[in-house]
Amino acid sequence: MQNHLNFSIACMFVLFTIMSATAQVRFGAKAGLNLANMSYSEDYAIDHRNVAEGSITTSLIPAFHAGGLVEFDFGAGIGLSAGLQLSVKGERNKYKGGLIPGFSYTQKIRPVYVQVPVAVYYRNSGFYAGAGPYIGYGVAGKVKTKKSGEENEESEDIKFDNKNGQPYDSAYFSPLDFGAGLELGYEFGSIRVSASYNLGLANVFSKNAVDWGGITKREYKCTHNVIGVSVAYLFGGE
Repeated sequence: MQNHLNFSIACMFVLFTIMSATAQVRFGAKAGLNLANMSYSEDYAIDHRNVAEGSITTSLIPAFHAGGLVEFDFGAGIGLSAGLQLSVKGERNKYKGGLIPGFSYTQKIRPVYVQVPVAVYYRNSGFYAGAGPYIGYGVAGKVKTKKSGEENEESEDIKFDNKNGQPYDSAYFSPLDFGAGLELGYEFGSIRVSASYNLGLANVFSKNAVDWGGITKREYKCTHNVIGVSVAYLFGGE
């Protein structure tokens, strides 16, 4: 696995070196707001409600992304960009108990990923549009739970662990995340303001949780979905 990762990094370095020699290169910094949520397979959603014996609702949670980027302009408004950023994802969910009348809790899940987005883009008269894949690796995060009748939140570190993750434990994730992104924006000189959507394609449940569902031939799957609003500062190139 490590050899494959090293080889991929070496190939990317060679590719970017070649592109740097044949294209206008711009560098930049980018940061903004994430509005994150998670999507679940129907089998998992049904089983989770049955085990919890209550109602569970999910909603967007505010988070952030920040990092650097490099863009290679090939002319005619066409180019290729790549970035390296921290991106916080997750969701907010609320549980109302069926066994204990009046019992509820609100949970905030925020896993943190080191993410590499790559996009083919088009720029013209200030307009910007880009689309492409991303890949991320989980490095940190917290799950905070506020129960009814209690003043303080409980806080737990997120674990990126495929071997020990339990099917209904929100603190366990698979380390790898990947998907596809779309971004639209407008440039004011060196400043770009944009909106984006990242559609997760990787099952971020731990492998152990997925296998647990497979025992009864149930599909346990969870993916990240993120709406983003960003400001980027770019320099170099034209």
